[in-house]
Amino acid sequence: MAILIQSVLPKSLAEKSGIKSGDMLLAVNGQEVRDFLDLEFYTSDYEFELELISAEGIPLKVTIQREEKSFLGIEPEPYKVRHCENSCIFCFIDQMPPSLRPTLYTKDDDYLYSYVFGNYITLTNLREEDIERIVTQRITPLYISLHTTDNALRNKMMRPSKEIDVLSVLKYFSQYGIQFHIQIVCVPGYNDNEALKQTLNNLLQPDFNCLSIGIVPVGLTKYRKNLCNLKTFNEQSAAEMLDLLNEARNTFQSSIIYPADEFYVMAQREIPPDEFYADYPQLENGIGMLRLTIQTYKQRKRALLKELRKKPLNYLMISSVCAKEVISKIADDLNKRLENQVIRVQVIRNDFFGPDITVSGLLTYSDLKRQLAPENDEIIILPSCIFNFDGETLDGFNRLTFQETWKNPVLLIDQFFEDWDYL
Repeated sequence: MAILIQSVLPKSLAEKSGIKSGDMLLAVNGQEVRDFLDLEFYTSDYEFELELISAEGIPLKVTIQREEKSFLGIEPEPYKVRHCENSCIFCFIDQMPPSLRPTLYTKDDDYLYSYVFGNYITLTNLREEDIERIVTQRITPLYISLHTTDNALRNKMMRPSKEIDVLSVLKYFSQYGIQFHIQIVCVPGYNDNEALKQTLNNLLQPDFNCLSIGIVPVGLTKYRKNLCNLKTFNEQSAAEMLDLLNEARNTFQSSIIYPADEFYVMAQREIPPDEFYADYPQLENGIGMLRLTIQTYKQRKRALLKELRKKPLNYLMISSVCAKEVISKIADDLNKRLENQVIRVQVIRNDFFGPDITVSGLLTYSDLKRQLAPENDEIIILPSCIFNFDGETLDGFNRLTFQETWKNPVLLIDQFFEDWDYL
């Protein structure tokens, strides 16, 4: 194994040592280098030796001594992410329409991305050498899509290409100090009720290094042709789920069980207080977003009011179905403090994916175009999470399209009300 050096940063230790783009890095201190994490792991010493083959095919050995505030400066070729080999009955990607952004169809299941980016992995594509590497290099914490600890049920739900004893893997990791955050996508009739109780009982034993357990409802779009016939939660079953999880928290005296925000919305129950979520370990899973939005808004309210008062116009604040109550309360609070301006709220249905999809991050331009109805004197307030880092919506429209569709000014506010800016 080796990695191709794509570029060398100017004024770096690598450049000073004569390493160039196109060289092949074979090993560090005799240790084989397979990817970016090996490169970082093995070059963390103050002195190390690199074994390379130059772009011209000449074997090289370079000894590098780190200096204060220095950086190695080797940029390896793009990492080839490991993809998912399962065929889960609830996979969201399988129930998306065609012609969305190409990256949305990527099913990554890579333990390095789990460690670096917090992506959830299934463990089913791990080889023995991967497991040993995780332990040896202390690649922790990991984020794991578990769903159930019952192997037979897990195989039924995930239809993996390779079956594993998931509890044995988690126990092995725990034995060597590897910690993990757990995701459970709950599908009514499959891994709920007694099956969920057993899963929680297994995970909350003292010999498991479980940091948090997030339970989220299965997301079902209207594009499920030729897929398994599944059902999602309603008000009653969501309330029953919250009761079950509250009982588990009490029984095990555990504060690491976190129900998804959608359960509280569906059950029409109050979102838990800030302390319930501790340091929000499942935030990337969407758990605790509504409470954090409320908390951050309280902290940033004065700055936001100052921003809103800059323009002598009213505002139309957009909300998803899930965030309706929280956004409405924020708008009411702002209206009490604005003197000559009014904020009104419009909830946007997700007609694009279907009525069971209710979160802001899955709103599309097409739904906004059909439903958004601003007055001429209103500034549109949109959640910035409808755009990706490249400024595109899920259905592939950019910010210029928004400016051409609505002549109104558009103020983007992130979902936690931490920052804002005009389109």
